[in-house]
Amino acid sequence: MTVAKQRAVQGDADSAAWWEALAAGRLELPVCSSCGRRWFPPAPTCPYCGATHPSLIAASGLGKVYSWVVVHKAFDPVFANDVPYVILTVDLDEGARVVGRLLGPRDALRADARVRAVPYESRSGALLGFELRS
Repeated sequence: MTVAKQRAVQGDADSAAWWEALAAGRLELPVCSSCGRRWFPPAPTCPYCGATHPSLIAASGLGKVYSWVVVHKAFDPVFANDVPYVILTVDLDEGARVVGRLLGPRDALRADARVRAVPYESRSGALLGFELRS
């Protein structure tokens, strides 16, 4: 499968630009042109005020761990050799809550731990990962 087809599978018309930015190593968030709030996942309207035509802006990628789960059974065969791995829910400093994989050891993982987003390429295409910060 080509990279273009992988991205088509990963995204839709509302999220295509987000996936393209991630594949280029950038984390971007939708921002409302009316109320200025940021959110995730990308959508055609602002979930806070209903305004249409949001744009994407660069995000710092910095945030704190809200929650996590340790995956012991991969639901996609692409990740079968990776188990166990950790999926994080992260509150970004910009206000959006996103989900990504913990990259690196989990021994220092705790609620409210500071993390930094690290887009990475997997066998299934571009994905969002996070590294713990000290």
